[in-house]
Amino acid sequence: MWNWLRRNTEQLAALGGIATAFAALSALIIIPYQVSQADLIQRDQTAREIYREFLNLTVQKPELAQADYCSLRGTTELTAYGAYVEYLLYTSEQMIETSPDWRAPMAGYLSDHMEYLCDAEGLGARDGVADLLAQTGLVCKPENTCQENTRP
Repeated sequence: MWNWLRRNTEQLAALGGIATAFAALSALIIIPYQVSQADLIQRDQTAREIYREFLNLTVQKPELAQADYCSLRGTTELTAYGAYVEYLLYTSEQMIETSPDWRAPMAGYLSDHMEYLCDAEGLGARDGVADLLAQTGLVCKPENTCQENTRP
């Protein structure tokens, strides 16, 4: 056996070099894939934690989840409501980025706040809000705005 190893030292060294090159090439391909998968898992986990916190907030403050923006305009409660809807937008963005399957559930939450989301002087004027609404299949319409009581 030792004689065979001595006779084939050069071939075995070459084979070892090929194996090392193959291992290095494999690492160049596999490591970025593993890093991207770990990043994806982390983003999914973070999005789920954000959603869990949103649900917790909704349970703790149901009056914000069911608030009427038009009646809150000009009141101090509007600040809390605005923060709630901002967090809803953030949650929706994170969940939809995680999976398109979250579009319908997020549309359900967002549709309850269309007056606020479509207000041209508020969130409706911000970049990204219309895009997020479009991703969920929602569109601002005239009936999504607060109707001022006008008397002749």
